[in-house]
Amino acid sequence: MRSHRVVLLLLISALVLTACGTSTSAPSEVTFDVELIEVKGATDGIAAPEPDPKTLSAGYGYTPPGEYDPESPNTWQVAAYMFSPGAMSVMQGDTVTLRMFGVNGDEHQVLVQAPDGSTVVDPFTVNRGREYEVGFTADQTGHYKIVCVSHSPTMTADIFSTTG
Repeated sequence: MRSHRVVLLLLISALVLTACGTSTSAPSEVTFDVELIEVKGATDGIAAPEPDPKTLSAGYGYTPPGEYDPESPNTWQVAAYMFSPGAMSVMQGDTVTLRMFGVNGDEHQVLVQAPDGSTVVDPFTVNRGREYEVGFTADQTGHYKIVCVSHSPTMTADIFSTTG
């Protein structure tokens, strides 16, 4: 009978800890494969955008009608640089490795900011066709931001850090 009480007490304790969000797991080593890509789209079915998207962000591209395809004077193209994936999550205390590969764009100046705004990965250059590895420890909870300074303010990715 006593062993049943001990087992019941252990089960109740485990349920309470789970319900309270308390984690007993140790920090992990987490690796994300992140590509720096450019997506493009062209059309001749709708009017060209105003204003020129390149005036909104260095992360946007625009080739106007007549310039994109001289054979088709109404066709225009837009483009945007991005990180893929654009959102990731880790647990506070995890060691994070970002394995970054430049697919498009000759050069990207990249840094990583912590939730408090401090820089946890100093700026480094990612070139097309090359892989780079950087890392940090997610010692804060909140929103870490990967920023491409070359194509800001729109080329960013998010890493969300939470407690267990």
